[in-house]
Amino acid sequence: MTAGAGTLHGRLLEHAALAPDTPAVYSDTGVMTYGDLDQRSALLAEQLVAEGVRPGVPVGICVERTPDLLVAVLATLRSGACYLPLDPKYPSERLNFMVEDSGTRLLLSTPASADRCPTGSRVLVLGGSGAAEPRSGAVQAPAATAPTDTAYLIYTSGSTGTPKGVPIRHSSCAAMLSEADRIFAECDLSGVAAVTSICFDLAVMEIFVPLSRGGAVVLVDSAVHLLESPHLNRVTHINSVPSVMASLLDGGSMPAGLRSVVLGGEAVRRRLVDRVYAETKVEQVFNGYGPTEGTVFCTFKLVPRDEPGEPSIGSPASTARVYVLDDRLRPVPEGEAGELYLGGEGLAWGYLNRPGLTAERFVPDPHLDGERMYRTGDIGRFLPGGELEFIGRADHQVKVRGYRIELEEAESWLAGCPEVREAAVAVQARDEQPHTGSLVAYVVSDEPRPADSEGEDLWLDEALQARITKRLGALVPDYMVPEKVVFLAGLPVSPNGKLDRAALPEPPASVVPVTKEPASTPTEAALVELWAQLLKRDPQTIGIHDTFFDLGGDSLLLIRLAKQMTRRFGTRVGVSDLFRFREITALAGWLDNGDGAEPDAVTEAKRRAMTRRSMVRGRGRQQAG
Repeated sequence: MTAGAGTLHGRLLEHAALAPDTPAVYSDTGVMTYGDLDQRSALLAEQLVAEGVRPGVPVGICVERTPDLLVAVLATLRSGACYLPLDPKYPSERLNFMVEDSGTRLLLSTPASADRCPTGSRVLVLGGSGAAEPRSGAVQAPAATAPTDTAYLIYTSGSTGTPKGVPIRHSSCAAMLSEADRIFAECDLSGVAAVTSICFDLAVMEIFVPLSRGGAVVLVDSAVHLLESPHLNRVTHINSVPSVMASLLDGGSMPAGLRSVVLGGEAVRRRLVDRVYAETKVEQVFNGYGPTEGTVFCTFKLVPRDEPGEPSIGSPASTARVYVLDDRLRPVPEGEAGELYLGGEGLAWGYLNRPGLTAERFVPDPHLDGERMYRTGDIGRFLPGGELEFIGRADHQVKVRGYRIELEEAESWLAGCPEVREAAVAVQARDEQPHTGSLVAYVVSDEPRPADSEGEDLWLDEALQARITKRLGALVPDYMVPEKVVFLAGLPVSPNGKLDRAALPEPPASVVPVTKEPASTPTEAALVELWAQLLKRDPQTIGIHDTFFDLGGDSLLLIRLAKQMTRRFGTRVGVSDLFRFREITALAGWLDNGDGAEPDAVTEAKRRAMTRRSMVRGRGRQQAG
């Protein structure tokens, strides 16, 4: 099978033919060579062709983060189809929507993730090796992949209340890879950390940029697990959002071989860049900008050491056209703010099954006959010398921990909850964590209000918040679940009757009751103290059966918690341990036991956690059905 010119995977296969024994993927399960990846994906591609896939047909990839994931993606591309990434950790409702909206009828999965696949589509379950069995007789060759064929289909948050699919062509991917060669010409890509869910296009760069140059990927479950990878010493390059990079620095023990970093997805601040240079052996820090609709990135900036001022987002890529325009699509003078519009080789053709939205966002380019440009909704300006400064958003799209969220979509899901009559969502900045923020929901509910809130304009209701957020957790990815729910008698409106977001009040401070399950051992008491410091809570409000996430913690804080526990208890504690033992009683039992056996408290905590997950998944399937 040949990949054809101008494709996402063509150069990868060329390297596999030239150097089959070279390592391609490092993971917790071992090392996979280019030859292994080539052979296993070729066999699976044959089976996909026999199943009837063809160019333009999406194949769903619902696989956990093991080498099987890369085998499935490459096999799909080799078969001529495009891949639809389906993160097994996503709620069933989200997975069902993406499969139904895209018309996907064939899914690839593994025994570990098959139960997460939406019903109604055929599922091919890969074996433990990730390879399909050879088929007897002649196998029809796949149709030749053309540069205009779709390579992948990624869903992003939608302002209409539902996600929208963005199909990206092979030619756009090939242009991105060529530009990456130019930008990273002096970077060591022999070990690129692959930490991003394949549901986000940054994963395309993490995987295919190194594999198109003969390098390797270091595959881990997520960024917070990077420091525990057995192949940490092989990592030379990381792509990360600023909030994650700050947490990795807080956790210490950055890869000794790390030499280059790409930051993006959030505003990049000089303070963080200075930390990267000062606390690691990194030689190059890049600031990248670009929406999914522009194929991963469209501007880049090499941020040098000790450059004064905040970093810009750099100059347009050689494959991109970037305009700063006024409301009549006229270029604004240098130094003046306007909306960013994108064109060029990386531009998507539009949204899947959304002709109206496509016409609204992908408009004719008045500066180049026959071409189109994408209205990003971002505000920026050109600086002297041709670099761009990112200023903010013109609409209600936000970034939380690097995730792109349309507030209207979050509000739509909230409004679908039976406890909610009206809803608005905003982002609350965290002063102590300048690179991140959290979603806050403002809800008008018909539920009876707490007795102590009578006569108040806004109030908190921990029990009602728990019901709402638990329901949302079964419907949307965790980054779209508000961290706090504020209840109002009515939402503020402007004179024309529309929601007045600027008038949404500051959330009141939570009043948390003293726990009825306090610490009873020295280890439990020490853990309560650590959690209280990180979560900025009164230790008396933390019980031994609470979990870090239930109390408002997130995966980024786990890195700092693991470091502090290691220092406090003299025992190596990793993020994976904190995912295994989520309650204080379980953690304390594990720390005190010492011999590797599982105490009764740990077993009971795991049982409760399994019950909670089963209930959430069950509700998601019922509502999806």
